[in-house]
Amino acid sequence: MKRPLFRVLNLNPTLLMFLAGLLYSSWPLGYWLNPEANRGLASDLEASHQPYSWVFISMDIACGILVGLASGKLLTIVRSSSNRKNLFGLWVAVLGAGVFGLFTAIDALLPLNCIEGTPHCVASLDNSYFVIHGIFSIGSVTGLTISIVAIWLLLLLREDAVMSLVHLTPAMFLVVWLGFGALTLYLVLHNRSSALSQHIFIGFCCLWLIALPYFVRLVIRLQNQGKSIVKNRLA
Repeated sequence: MKRPLFRVLNLNPTLLMFLAGLLYSSWPLGYWLNPEANRGLASDLEASHQPYSWVFISMDIACGILVGLASGKLLTIVRSSSNRKNLFGLWVAVLGAGVFGLFTAIDALLPLNCIEGTPHCVASLDNSYFVIHGIFSIGSVTGLTISIVAIWLLLLLREDAVMSLVHLTPAMFLVVWLGFGALTLYLVLHNRSSALSQHIFIGFCCLWLIALPYFVRLVIRLQNQGKSIVKNRLA
């Protein structure tokens, strides 16, 4: 009989990513647990001395763990692929998501020490909490960006994917996702309300986590189909 840990490791990566996405989208709980902090950035819900901050910290850490497990499962699928032509690109895509999960968990373990705009809170380069938190936040977004770009390039380089316009899905996703990310950054730098923009951005992060296993399998399937066509033509 398998132990519980091994049962979790053998779960479908799409299911693991779906659960991770739900945990990462913890901000709706803020309306109930901490409505005051929920008016700002999602990170404010995890800040020190905020009520129920441990709930949001725990959810982000769990999200990171689940993304790591799902990434490991996807790497196993990639390694077992009969065609290794796109192996490097798929590894980059999956590892990019893995970096997102790792940095998200680390970011949660290093919460802000205060909420920007409150008395005695210094949100600048002189505050090491804000600097470290910002570095891992940017790192997590960079990992997910690399994941999306890698999948897009893999599909773009395939003629059958281009003909069926499949490559446009990650391309459009990337444009919209980065658009909301840039808008959120702009609003933060100009001291304007960025909650809605960031919440939409977080939603797109979750959608990509859920979609990644599908695109990994799609690239593998297209590659194997192309290999079969070549074999039939040579026969």
